[in-house]
Amino acid sequence: MLTNDHPHAELLARIYGTVGAGGGPEVLQAAITEPFVAHTAGHGPIGGTHVGAAGFTGHIALLRAMSDGTMRRASIEFWADDRWAVVPQVLTATRNGRTLEMEVAGFWRFGGPEELVEHWEAVADPAAWDAFWNTPAPVAPGP
Repeated sequence: MLTNDHPHAELLARIYGTVGAGGGPEVLQAAITEPFVAHTAGHGPIGGTHVGAAGFTGHIALLRAMSDGTMRRASIEFWADDRWAVVPQVLTATRNGRTLEMEVAGFWRFGGPEELVEHWEAVADPAAWDAFWNTPAPVAPGP
């Protein structure tokens, strides 16, 4: 049964940076067990399957770059057991004059204690997600 006091829930809280001073990318890198696979939401440059730690961190970097660093995730809760975890969140970002605020969730599979082996992203509104990330920048008027 998923609980919010399982060690994997605490690990994800550290990864998402919501507990103490430590956390974030270093904790994520240490927990990823190869061959790690991430299945990300959407179509276009951000969606698809990313293999390995480098593939997943590259996906995160692309999201940050495409939002000019405005992407933020507010994690709501962390639920986990020995094998699975879910992290419901609200994601906000701005891009090309548009604003996104959407409920999303990260689903994680563990291969053993603190060993992340797979990740899935789910978004509340796939069409709005794609429209936000796939909208090109406005073209400046010509002379």
